[in-house]
Amino acid sequence: MNDDDLWLDALLDDELDAAASLALQRRLAAEPALQRRLDERRALREAVRGQATRHAAPDALRAQLTAMLEPPASEPAQAPSRASAARARSPLRARLARPWAGALVGASVATLCTLLVVDPAALGWHRGQTVASQQTAEASEAVSAHTRALLVDHPIEVASSDQHTVRPWLSARLNFVPPVVDLAPQGYPLLGARRDVLSGETAAALVYRHGAHVISVFVKPAAADAGEATRVVRGFNVIERTQGGLAFCFVSDANPRELRALADLVTPLAGQ
Repeated sequence: MNDDDLWLDALLDDELDAAASLALQRRLAAEPALQRRLDERRALREAVRGQATRHAAPDALRAQLTAMLEPPASEPAQAPSRASAARARSPLRARLARPWAGALVGASVATLCTLLVVDPAALGWHRGQTVASQQTAEASEAVSAHTRALLVDHPIEVASSDQHTVRPWLSARLNFVPPVVDLAPQGYPLLGARRDVLSGETAAALVYRHGAHVISVFVKPAAADAGEATRVVRGFNVIERTQGGLAFCFVSDANPRELRALADLVTPLAGQ
Protein backbone atom coordinates (compact mmCIF):
# COMPACT_ATOMS: atom_id res chain seq x y z
CA MET A 1 0.00 0.00 0.00
CA ASN A 2 1.50 3.34 -1.04
CA ASP A 3 0.96 6.80 0.40
CA ASP A 4 -1.87 7.58 -2.04
CA ASP A 5 -3.81 4.56 -0.81
CA LEU A 6 -3.40 5.73 2.78
CA TRP A 7 -4.70 9.19 1.87
CA LEU A 8 -7.68 7.72 0.00
CA ASP A 9 -8.55 5.45 2.92
CA ALA A 10 -8.30 8.41 5.30
CA LEU A 11 -10.67 10.38 3.08
CA LEU A 12 -13.21 7.55 2.99
CA ASP A 13 -12.99 7.17 6.78
CA ASP A 14 -13.44 10.93 7.42
CA GLU A 15 -10.02 11.16 9.08
CA LEU A 16 -8.79 14.26 7.22
CA ASP A 17 -9.23 17.82 8.40
CA ALA A 18 -10.65 20.46 6.08
CA ALA A 19 -7.25 21.61 4.74
CA ALA A 20 -6.01 18.09 3.95
CA SER A 21 -9.37 17.17 2.42
CA LEU A 22 -9.30 20.19 0.10
CA ALA A 23 -5.73 19.42 -0.93
CA LEU A 24 -6.67 15.84 -1.80
CA GLN A 25 -9.81 16.96 -3.63
CA ARG A 26 -7.63 19.20 -5.80
CA ARG A 27 -5.53 16.19 -6.73
CA LEU A 28 -8.65 14.12 -7.44
CA ALA A 29 -9.97 16.83 -9.75
CA ALA A 30 -6.66 16.98 -11.62
CA GLU A 31 -5.85 13.24 -11.69
CA PRO A 32 -8.59 11.04 -13.18
CA ALA A 33 -6.64 7.88 -12.37
CA LEU A 34 -6.58 8.78 -8.68
CA GLN A 35 -10.31 9.53 -8.75
CA ARG A 36 -10.94 6.10 -10.30
CA ARG A 37 -8.98 4.47 -7.47
CA LEU A 38 -11.14 6.32 -4.95
CA ASP A 39 -14.32 5.25 -6.75
CA GLU A 40 -13.14 1.63 -6.79
CA ARG A 41 -12.41 1.67 -3.06
CA ARG A 42 -15.79 3.26 -2.31
CA ALA A 43 -17.58 0.67 -4.48
CA LEU A 44 -15.75 -2.17 -2.72
CA ARG A 45 -16.71 -0.80 0.69
CA GLU A 46 -20.36 -0.51 -0.29
CA ALA A 47 -20.35 -4.03 -1.78
CA VAL A 48 -18.98 -5.50 1.45
CA ARG A 49 -21.52 -3.60 3.53
CA GLY A 50 -24.41 -4.65 1.34
CA GLN A 51 -23.52 -8.26 0.55
CA ALA A 52 -21.41 -9.64 3.41
CA THR A 53 -23.18 -12.40 5.34
CA ARG A 54 -23.22 -12.65 9.12
CA HIS A 55 -23.26 -15.88 11.11
CA ALA A 56 -24.20 -16.35 14.74
CA ALA A 57 -21.63 -18.03 16.97
CA PRO A 58 -22.67 -21.51 18.22
CA ASP A 59 -24.27 -21.66 21.67
CA ALA A 60 -21.52 -23.99 22.84
CA LEU A 61 -18.87 -21.41 22.00
CA ARG A 62 -20.74 -18.69 23.84
CA ALA A 63 -21.13 -20.92 26.91
CA GLN A 64 -17.42 -21.74 26.82
CA LEU A 65 -16.48 -18.08 26.64
CA THR A 66 -18.81 -17.24 29.50
CA ALA A 67 -17.25 -19.94 31.64
CA MET A 68 -13.73 -18.77 30.78
CA LEU A 69 -14.51 -15.18 31.73
CA GLU A 70 -16.33 -15.93 34.99
CA PRO A 71 -14.27 -15.07 38.12
CA PRO A 72 -13.14 -18.05 40.20
CA ALA A 73 -15.21 -19.01 43.24
CA SER A 74 -14.09 -17.18 46.37
CA GLU A 75 -12.01 -19.17 48.84
CA PRO A 76 -12.34 -19.01 52.66
CA ALA A 77 -10.54 -16.01 54.05
CA GLN A 78 -7.23 -16.70 55.74
CA ALA A 79 -4.27 -14.70 56.88
CA PRO A 80 -2.00 -14.03 53.93
CA SER A 81 1.43 -15.53 54.06
CA ARG A 82 4.51 -13.45 53.38
CA ALA A 83 4.90 -15.14 49.99
CA SER A 84 1.29 -14.53 48.97
CA ALA A 85 1.54 -10.92 50.07
CA ALA A 86 4.57 -10.52 47.84
CA ARG A 87 2.69 -12.04 44.94
CA ALA A 88 -0.23 -9.70 45.59
CA ARG A 89 2.16 -6.76 45.41
CA SER A 90 3.50 -8.04 42.12
CA PRO A 91 0.62 -9.18 39.87
CA LEU A 92 2.97 -9.28 36.90
CA ARG A 93 5.16 -11.84 38.68
CA ALA A 94 2.10 -13.93 39.49
CA ARG A 95 0.98 -13.88 35.87
CA LEU A 96 4.44 -14.84 34.66
CA ALA A 97 4.41 -17.76 37.09
CA ARG A 98 1.31 -19.00 35.30
CA PRO A 99 2.11 -18.71 31.57
CA TRP A 100 -1.13 -20.40 30.63
CA ALA A 101 -3.12 -17.51 32.08
CA GLY A 102 -1.84 -15.03 29.53
CA ALA A 103 -2.60 -17.46 26.72
CA LEU A 104 -6.09 -18.01 28.09
CA VAL A 105 -6.79 -14.29 28.27
CA GLY A 106 -5.37 -13.83 24.78
CA ALA A 107 -7.56 -16.60 23.43
CA SER A 108 -10.60 -15.11 25.13
CA VAL A 109 -9.95 -11.68 23.63
CA ALA A 110 -9.34 -13.16 20.18
CA THR A 111 -12.55 -15.17 20.36
CA LEU A 112 -14.48 -12.13 21.52
CA CYS A 113 -13.10 -10.22 18.55
CA THR A 114 -14.34 -13.02 16.34
CA LEU A 115 -17.77 -12.70 17.90
CA LEU A 116 -17.73 -9.00 17.16
CA VAL A 117 -17.14 -9.78 13.50
CA VAL A 118 -19.45 -12.72 12.93
CA ASP A 119 -22.28 -11.97 15.34
CA PRO A 120 -22.92 -8.28 16.02
CA ALA A 121 -26.50 -9.14 17.02
CA ALA A 122 -25.11 -10.95 20.06
CA LEU A 123 -23.91 -7.59 21.39
CA GLY A 124 -27.16 -5.76 20.72
CA TRP A 125 -26.40 -4.45 17.27
CA HIS A 126 -29.41 -3.96 15.03
CA ARG A 127 -30.44 -2.72 11.65
CA GLY A 128 -30.59 0.88 12.80
CA GLN A 129 -26.81 0.96 13.12
CA THR A 130 -26.46 -0.24 9.53
CA VAL A 131 -28.67 2.63 8.43
CA ALA A 132 -26.60 5.05 10.51
CA SER A 133 -23.42 3.74 8.91
CA GLN A 134 -24.90 4.27 5.46
CA GLN A 135 -25.94 7.81 6.42
CA THR A 136 -22.40 8.56 7.59
CA ALA A 137 -20.99 7.30 4.28
CA GLU A 138 -23.45 9.43 2.31
CA ALA A 139 -22.58 12.49 4.39
CA SER A 140 -18.92 11.93 3.55
CA GLU A 141 -19.74 11.63 -0.15
CA ALA A 142 -21.80 14.83 0.03
CA VAL A 143 -18.88 16.71 1.57
CA SER A 144 -16.57 15.37 -1.15
CA ALA A 145 -19.03 16.48 -3.84
CA HIS A 146 -19.35 19.91 -2.22
CA THR A 147 -15.58 20.44 -2.02
CA ARG A 148 -15.07 19.23 -5.59
CA ALA A 149 -17.61 21.78 -6.79
CA LEU A 150 -15.76 24.54 -4.95
CA LEU A 151 -12.51 23.62 -6.70
CA VAL A 152 -13.74 23.68 -10.30
CA ASP A 153 -14.46 26.73 -12.41
CA HIS A 154 -18.12 25.89 -13.08
CA PRO A 155 -19.74 24.24 -10.04
CA ILE A 156 -23.22 25.11 -11.39
CA GLU A 157 -24.78 23.59 -14.51
CA VAL A 158 -27.71 25.97 -14.61
CA ALA A 159 -26.84 29.36 -13.13
CA SER A 160 -30.00 31.25 -12.24
CA SER A 161 -31.91 32.51 -9.24
CA ASP A 162 -35.21 32.03 -11.07
CA GLN A 163 -36.98 28.91 -9.80
CA HIS A 164 -38.96 28.78 -13.06
CA THR A 165 -35.66 28.26 -14.88
CA VAL A 166 -33.87 25.95 -12.43
CA ARG A 167 -36.78 23.66 -11.54
CA PRO A 168 -37.74 22.72 -15.15
CA TRP A 169 -34.08 22.16 -15.98
CA LEU A 170 -33.72 19.67 -13.12
CA SER A 171 -37.11 18.04 -13.73
CA ALA A 172 -36.17 17.29 -17.33
CA ARG A 173 -33.02 15.46 -16.18
CA LEU A 174 -34.18 13.70 -13.02
CA ASN A 175 -36.91 11.21 -12.18
CA PHE A 176 -38.18 13.37 -9.31
CA VAL A 177 -38.95 17.04 -8.74
CA PRO A 178 -36.90 18.77 -6.04
CA PRO A 179 -38.19 21.93 -4.35
CA VAL A 180 -36.52 25.02 -5.82
CA VAL A 181 -36.98 28.50 -4.38
CA ASP A 182 -34.92 31.67 -4.21
CA LEU A 183 -34.53 32.71 -0.58
CA ALA A 184 -32.68 35.97 -1.11
CA PRO A 185 -35.10 37.92 1.15
CA GLN A 186 -34.17 35.57 3.98
CA GLY A 187 -30.44 35.93 3.27
CA TYR A 188 -29.97 32.80 1.15
CA PRO A 189 -29.94 33.73 -2.54
CA LEU A 190 -30.20 30.82 -4.99
CA LEU A 191 -27.18 30.63 -7.32
CA GLY A 192 -28.35 27.71 -9.44
CA ALA A 193 -28.12 23.94 -9.51
CA ARG A 194 -26.25 20.94 -10.85
CA ARG A 195 -26.55 17.20 -10.86
CA ASP A 196 -24.37 15.00 -8.67
CA VAL A 197 -24.11 11.38 -7.57
CA LEU A 198 -24.53 10.12 -3.98
CA SER A 199 -24.33 6.40 -3.17
CA GLY A 200 -24.64 5.59 -6.85
CA GLU A 201 -27.86 7.61 -7.28
CA THR A 202 -28.27 10.82 -9.23
CA ALA A 203 -29.12 13.71 -6.93
CA ALA A 204 -30.03 17.33 -7.45
CA ALA A 205 -27.58 19.80 -5.93
CA LEU A 206 -29.07 23.22 -5.28
CA VAL A 207 -26.47 25.91 -4.63
CA TYR A 208 -27.14 28.78 -2.25
CA ARG A 209 -24.97 31.55 -0.84
CA HIS A 210 -25.09 32.99 2.65
CA GLY A 211 -22.64 35.82 3.13
CA ALA A 212 -19.24 34.42 2.16
CA HIS A 213 -20.41 30.81 2.45
CA VAL A 214 -21.54 28.53 -0.38
CA ILE A 215 -24.12 25.93 0.62
CA SER A 216 -24.86 22.74 -1.32
CA VAL A 217 -28.31 21.23 -0.81
CA PHE A 218 -28.37 17.67 -2.13
CA VAL A 219 -31.82 16.20 -2.79
CA LYS A 220 -32.79 12.68 -3.87
CA PRO A 221 -35.70 10.29 -3.32
CA ALA A 222 -35.78 8.78 0.17
CA ALA A 223 -36.25 5.03 0.58
CA ALA A 224 -37.56 5.56 4.13
CA ASP A 225 -37.84 8.24 6.79
CA ALA A 226 -34.40 8.28 8.39
CA GLY A 227 -35.11 11.21 10.69
CA GLU A 228 -32.55 13.96 11.14
CA ALA A 229 -28.80 13.82 11.68
CA THR A 230 -26.34 16.63 12.33
CA ARG A 231 -22.62 16.02 12.06
CA VAL A 232 -19.26 17.57 11.21
CA VAL A 233 -17.34 15.90 8.38
CA ARG A 234 -13.79 17.04 7.63
CA GLY A 235 -14.52 20.51 8.99
CA PHE A 236 -17.85 20.97 7.14
CA ASN A 237 -21.22 21.07 8.85
CA VAL A 238 -23.79 18.58 7.55
CA ILE A 239 -27.53 18.38 8.25
CA GLU A 240 -29.54 15.43 6.89
CA ARG A 241 -33.33 15.29 6.83
CA THR A 242 -36.09 13.35 5.12
CA GLN A 243 -39.43 14.94 4.33
CA GLY A 244 -42.12 14.47 1.72
CA GLY A 245 -40.44 11.38 0.29
CA LEU A 246 -37.16 13.22 -0.31
CA ALA A 247 -33.79 13.02 1.44
CA PHE A 248 -32.03 16.35 1.98
CA CYS A 249 -28.36 16.87 2.80
CA PHE A 250 -27.16 20.41 3.57
CA VAL A 251 -23.37 20.94 3.43
CA SER A 252 -21.37 24.09 4.10
CA ASP A 253 -18.68 25.70 6.22
CA ALA A 254 -21.37 28.08 7.48
CA ASN A 255 -22.07 27.68 11.18
CA PRO A 256 -24.70 25.09 12.23
CA ARG A 257 -27.27 27.72 13.20
CA GLU A 258 -27.15 29.36 9.76
CA LEU A 259 -27.25 25.99 8.02
CA ARG A 260 -30.24 24.87 10.09
CA ALA A 261 -32.08 28.09 9.24
CA LEU A 262 -31.82 27.22 5.53
CA ALA A 263 -32.90 23.62 6.21
CA ASP A 264 -35.97 24.92 8.04
CA LEU A 265 -36.86 27.02 5.00
CA VAL A 266 -36.28 24.37 2.29
CA THR A 267 -37.47 21.02 3.69
CA PRO A 268 -41.12 22.09 4.33
CA LEU A 269 -41.38 22.69 0.57
CA ALA A 270 -40.93 18.98 -0.22
CA GLY A 271 -43.88 17.59 -2.09
CA GLN A 272 -45.31 21.01 -2.96
